[in-house]
Amino acid sequence: MFKNKKSLVIWLGIPIILLFIPCPAGLDPKAWHLFAFYCAAILGLILRPFSEPVVLLVALATYSIGFNGTSIALAGYGSATTWLVFAACLVGKAFVDTGLGSRIAYFLIDKFGSTSLRLGYAAAITDLIIAPATPSNTARTGGIVYPIFRSIAITLGSEPGPTSKKIGANLSLLCNAVSLTTASMFMTSSAPNLLVFSFAVSILGLNMSWGEYALAAFPPCFVLLMIIPLFYNRLARPELDKIDNKVLAAEGLKKLGPTKIQEKVLAALFVLALILWGTSQWTKVNSGAVAIAFIAGVLFFRVVEWDDLLKEKSAWSTMIWYGAIISLATGLAKLGFFKWIGSIVAAHISFGGLNPGMVMALLILSSLPLRYIFASNAAWVGTMVPVYMMLAQGAHVPPALIAVSLCSTASLGCFVTHFGHGMSVVLFGAGYVDQKTWWILGGIMAVFANLLVLSLGMLWWPCIGIW
Repeated sequence: MFKNKKSLVIWLGIPIILLFIPCPAGLDPKAWHLFAFYCAAILGLILRPFSEPVVLLVALATYSIGFNGTSIALAGYGSATTWLVFAACLVGKAFVDTGLGSRIAYFLIDKFGSTSLRLGYAAAITDLIIAPATPSNTARTGGIVYPIFRSIAITLGSEPGPTSKKIGANLSLLCNAVSLTTASMFMTSSAPNLLVFSFAVSILGLNMSWGEYALAAFPPCFVLLMIIPLFYNRLARPELDKIDNKVLAAEGLKKLGPTKIQEKVLAALFVLALILWGTSQWTKVNSGAVAIAFIAGVLFFRVVEWDDLLKEKSAWSTMIWYGAIISLATGLAKLGFFKWIGSIVAAHISFGGLNPGMVMALLILSSLPLRYIFASNAAWVGTMVPVYMMLAQGAHVPPALIAVSLCSTASLGCFVTHFGHGMSVVLFGAGYVDQKTWWILGGIMAVFANLLVLSLGMLWWPCIGIW
């Protein structure tokens, strides 16, 4: 019945032990009880005795019944952020079903993909264009971008095994790096990004709009994105250089057929959503409302059908676990848990007068070794981001700098392993790259990417008032 009994025992045992430990002095007992269930949720995400939605539903149900906490348990499902993540996941399916994502890729291959290096840039720009509307890297890169470039590798005679280094290994590593970088650029390009900003509201009292974060994160991350194809062209150099991109693109576009009306409508709605998200700090239009309107638009104009969206299991699963985490985190904030932890941190930990930028760099770079024990970015964000926020807050780092630094580097830590992100599992599973190579190049890229983004950010962010 239970495949991993050890994980199950740990998952259930630690929260139960916490419930029997007397509440620490200065903390509301209700907050201590809720913290035990938050630990259960995070442990469940790490250990995975069940899928994420099951883990979170068990935690919420037990807390609701055992501690009469239904209002807290369900609060996250009324959050605009939860609906923003959910709606954006559904939009990602529209890009797949209509073929618009594939058409963008083949267009860029036709224009730029005449060499292996330029083909890498085509992959990077494709992922970047789709990223703002697809908070699932697995759907965006694993479901749209990588299948196209993997088929190109196969067409060029590069299969897993002896011929993998012709170009397949290069494209696998590159697409993984590209996806983790574009995930850092927008609030909506990775679901855990919005979780970071939910913690920012609860812990730091910071509300940042979609446009404000994009303005802060896009420039340093875009520089990284432009370096990635060069990086892998050197360290995972493909044997093939010249590519007959015109033929490849023509064949791909021929399979797609003429541009459909659904693609045109989706493109128009996508651009409109980007405009509304980007200007929300002036228009005061809620980002979640824009996302829901986007979904309503694609349904109204029959870009996709409701039955098709019902089949998008990843979106519904994300809504369940994400809403639950928001519920628990918001409840802890209202009950004063984070303020209590923050006061303890401030009293016992000192950064010796380091400036705010150095504090954030130290925290983020020192976190990289811990990434080897996390099997998902969501688990990392849910577990460690509140801790680092409170540490930074105790060192008097400005709230905006804390949030932007942690969010823009959250996905970059996933470079270190092939299992740290669901999308990476898919690309590694293609079989083009062995684990040793993936980990060595991933470790190098993790350090380089974090240093680059933080260094450029510390130059750029003061210019826009982040620090």
